Amino acid sequence: MSTTIGPDIGDNAPLDFTMKARHRVVVGLSWDPRIDKAGFFDKLKGDNQQHDLDVICFVYDDQGKYIDYVGAEAQDSMARSGKIYHSGDDMTGEGDGDDEFISLEFADMPPEVYQIIFVVEVRSNHAFEDVDAPEIRVADGMDNKNLFHTFLDDPEGKSAKACIPLKLYRDMAAETGWSIQNISDYPDITGIEDWAGYLSRYL
Repeated sequence: MSTTIGPDIGDNAPLDFTMKARHRVVVGLSWDPRIDKAGFFDKLKGDNQQHDLDVICFVYDDQGKYIDYVGAEAQDSMARSGKIYHSGDDMTGEGDGDDEFISLEFADMPPEVYQIIFVVEVRSNHAFEDVDAPEIRVADGMDNKNLFHTFLDDPEGKSAKACIPLKLYRDMAAETGWSIQNISDYPDITGIEDWAGYLSRYL
C-alpha cells in the first residue's frame, strides 16, 4: 500500500480541516468499474457481477464503548446525532470522484463521539486484487483538499475482502481538536462475527 498524503501506516497526524461553517470533512472511497468479461468459471462461482465496495464507520465514546454505526444502506445512512452521514450505496464504481463517501460535521459534534473507525468492504464475491484502483481519501469539505490519501493495494491484503484504513479521533493537542491514524490493516473477515467488538483493538 502506498500512502500519498498523510501519516505512514501506524502513525498519527493532526487533521487540519478548515474550521469554518460546519467543519465538514469527507471520507471518500473510489474504484474503477469492472471492464473485463466474466468467463464460464467466474459465472459458476458467482463472480460475474460488478465490483461492489462499501465504506462504513463505527463510533466509540471516550471509554471505548461502541455507540453508533453509519453504512451504505438507507436505514444506517445517518448517525443519531445527524453529524455523520453516508452518500448512499454505489454498486459499480462508475463515474469520476468519490463513488461513496461519509461526511462528518465536526462543528457541534456530540462530546460522546470520541473515536471513529472506518472500514472498506468488498461486498461482491471478489477480493481487493480483483478491483481496479481502489483508494480512499479524507478531504476538507470546504475546499476538497486531500488531508489523507492512500491506495488499497497492499500486496499482503490482495486476497482480503475488507480493509481498516483509518480512524479519526479527538485530540486536544491538535489545533482542530481531531487527529487521524493510518491503520491500513486487512483482517480475515471469516473470523469476524462482530465488527464493533473486533475494532475495539484499534482504540
